[in-house]
Amino acid sequence: MSNLTQNAINVNAPAITVEQVTPEIARAWLERNTGNRAASMAHVAKLEKAIRNGGWKMTGDPIRFSKSGSLLDGQHRLHAILQSGITVTCVVMRGFDESIFDVLDSGKGRQKSDVLFVQLGLPVETCKMLATATTWVIDYEKEQFGFPGKAEKTDVLEFVKRNPLLIAAAEYGQTLPRQSPVPRSIAAMFYFFASQRNQPLAERFLERFMVGAVEGVNDNLLYLRNRCFAASVDRRPIHRSQVIGALIRTWNAELRGKPIKHATNVMRVDDTFPTFI
Repeated sequence: MSNLTQNAINVNAPAITVEQVTPEIARAWLERNTGNRAASMAHVAKLEKAIRNGGWKMTGDPIRFSKSGSLLDGQHRLHAILQSGITVTCVVMRGFDESIFDVLDSGKGRQKSDVLFVQLGLPVETCKMLATATTWVIDYEKEQFGFPGKAEKTDVLEFVKRNPLLIAAAEYGQTLPRQSPVPRSIAAMFYFFASQRNQPLAERFLERFMVGAVEGVNDNLLYLRNRCFAASVDRRPIHRSQVIGALIRTWNAELRGKPIKHATNVMRVDDTFPTFI
């Protein structure tokens, strides 16, 4: 390769250095952490312990800064250096485009909720609920009724941007009890679809199932609720695909004005997965 070609390739490449990062430097760099995810202090504690015990090893994984000087990656290491009070040798790279943030996945792996937190500015717990619920919604939209939950981070972000009602669904899910028959993210996913058809009915429906405010001993949702709790106690929880299918089946029947007569039919497995009417 000629020098001319080599220079053309490297002209916009980020600068790489190996630096002694003192606690004071770490503090200053963390002040540039204006758009990053919320730090996991449990992960920071692990790194701090490694530093104090002499178990820190410098790897090729760098602390990264954008062209504007914002910290893109490495906040957990910097928090650990600051808390340990010990200087650490680190690889540092400067000059990245801001757009690489969503694909960074080093250190403590960046999750879907981290990307939502940075891009949307919502509370951390809301982002966690939103990320999971949106994943189930995407699976449903793609007719992946096994709900594998494999949606990519960028797909989740773009889907939320196109469907802002998902944020309201996640916020609604947060209002439900933590001790519920199924994860609240499933309820948020259900609410997203059902509330667009009839919001008051959707809220009453989930109040019956998630809260337990049922309409008598023959309420189909009481049967489903008890089945889910029993399966959890036996440490054999019902798969989300079966729960979501049962909820949709029950919802559709009630919306038609023809509630399921025999509660056991709520859990039946059909050849075709039920979809919202």
